[in-house]
Amino acid sequence: MSQTFAVDEVDAIETFFEEGWTDGLPVVPPTADRVEAMIAAGGLEADEVLGTVPALRRSVTVELAAVNAVMAGCKPEYFPIVLAATGALLDPAFNANAVLTSTGGSALCVIVSGPLSREIGMNSRFGALGCGNRANATIGRALRLISINVLGVKHGSLDASSFGHPGKYSLCFAEDDPPAPWEPLRVELGYEREDTTVTLVPTEGPRQVANMLNEDPEGVLRTYVSYMKVAGQFITGKGGQAVVIMGPEHALAVRQAGWTKDQIREFFLAESRVFPEELEAAGVIIERGSQHKMETGDDGKLATFGSVDDLFVLTAGGEGAGWSSYIPTWAPKLHSRSVTRRVRVAGEALPDCGPDACEVVLPPLDSERSAS
Repeated sequence: MSQTFAVDEVDAIETFFEEGWTDGLPVVPPTADRVEAMIAAGGLEADEVLGTVPALRRSVTVELAAVNAVMAGCKPEYFPIVLAATGALLDPAFNANAVLTSTGGSALCVIVSGPLSREIGMNSRFGALGCGNRANATIGRALRLISINVLGVKHGSLDASSFGHPGKYSLCFAEDDPPAPWEPLRVELGYEREDTTVTLVPTEGPRQVANMLNEDPEGVLRTYVSYMKVAGQFITGKGGQAVVIMGPEHALAVRQAGWTKDQIREFFLAESRVFPEELEAAGVIIERGSQHKMETGDDGKLATFGSVDDLFVLTAGGEGAGWSSYIPTWAPKLHSRSVTRRVRVAGEALPDCGPDACEVVLPPLDSERSAS
């Protein structure tokens, strides 16, 4: 159980700043009634463990997730998505310790696909990656506050980000389901159309892709490829993952030309390969005998992505002159990989969190307190 203390609500905001319990922005004081309402919306017991990061010796319970969701400004109806995203964060494949403590400064990119995103009012259209939508902003922010207050990863201590970027506050958006014959992300990942899924990807910041005049599908796709081959990107030639968000004009041009999303991924996989000389010309040293196996294939090139499964191609954004977005992972897949979780329906049990993941008994943290 978290502890409580009595403080005036206005004073509580300053107290949370003083204690280092914020992300640099004011928080909503997590009073007992607010936390209880959040827990009730999640449909789980307060003391259920969502997962553990063994390297940090920290576990996250439903109650602690609820406290931080309140602080982030979430409405209770957002909490099932926060729970799914937290489960993805704590999945061993995601490797939260590396993602949250690296000098690279990764964002926790949250992609919500499915009907629940529409029910709670998430933005998948104009400004989907920007400000102005409460659900997008606060769901992503809840994960960052959980990282700070429960996992103990704070700036100046465990968070070693050399620079960081604004996506570390929140980078969360909903997919805008594409017209047939393209399928939405959740269906491509093997879930049902009526399901809602959360895909968590450890990313750098978004790149805005501009191609306003070319309606040739290959020409449009090559604009994305130009970003994928940038030598200064850490994953280039090393095998990472990426989120490709196609705006309406680009998606329409490619889809009407008969391209499937499988063909798009195959194109990106092949065309993003680079010659070692391209990286060396930009001052990048080719690693040999290191953890990054930069070994050329039969074509003499290095793979930026290991397989088509490392490329998430989806649709979002509003109509304009021809804009899209490309978001690469912060590091090669060796260090961390994306994780997808289905949002639980009411009364459904948590998934098995794996060996050792639910059995660590931890001392209480100072941050495990809620204002009353």
